[in-house]
Amino acid sequence: MRHPGGLAGDWGRGWWVFAALIALTIVEFGLLLVDMPVGLFRVLLVALNLADAWLILYYFMHIAQLWRGD
Repeated sequence: MRHPGGLAGDWGRGWWVFAALIALTIVEFGLLLVDMPVGLFRVLLVALNLADAWLILYYFMHIAQLWRGD
């Protein structure tokens, strides 16, 4: 079943997700420039990487379809 907006909507959404992944990567590299405790750095880095992983799994690998009934 197609989403409203068809293929053009899917492509547009894909580009927005790709832009979000780029922004998250820039923030990850920006964390290196900030002086903070090691524990906080690790927590923030793991949180950002989990956000990256969720975006990739949900929008590009379509993991939600594994549990959705047809």
